[in-house]
Amino acid sequence: MATYTKTALFPAQIDLSRHEHITSLDRLGPGAQRLLGVILAILAGGLCGVQGVPATLWEASHPEAEAFAVALPQCIGIWVCSSGILILYSSVAVIRGVRLKKSVIGPAYASGCIWGVGFACMMKGISFLGYSVGYTLDAVGPILVSSLLSVFVFREITAKKPLLIYFGAFSLQLVGVLLIACFGEPS
Repeated sequence: MATYTKTALFPAQIDLSRHEHITSLDRLGPGAQRLLGVILAILAGGLCGVQGVPATLWEASHPEAEAFAVALPQCIGIWVCSSGILILYSSVAVIRGVRLKKSVIGPAYASGCIWGVGFACMMKGISFLGYSVGYTLDAVGPILVSSLLSVFVFREITAKKPLLIYFGAFSLQLVGVLLIACFGEPS
């Protein structure tokens, strides 16, 4: 049976003596945590920003094909990669004696199905609007909706200064999207 102590090196372990969650990130200093966060944000943004490029290039070289034709290979690739990551994570957890949370795959699978439908619709929109306009609207639209829900429904940002920063960034993003939508050339 696994023991949970502060010396364990796996995320989300519990120190039973103090009843608090201890993660590997807690062992890093604030500066290291911030640096790691910036690096991961840049990596995620870069990967997210180019994930639709192969499908769009394929669509451009096969104009007779349906826009939805690229959705299945994209979804299969994501499923295989995600499954590999889950198997690796689970294997390391078992080797280290850490109990896994019950049923992490169900919510991930459901959200992946929703994402797959969204991706297929995004590719269809890009085929109608062109990449510069379509991708911009498809990439920024979900962020717009989620951030508005975050501020107005869930009240995740309540202090004045963070709200001003948020609305400033929101305004700049909105201006950029409107300029691209109005003056971007459909392909």
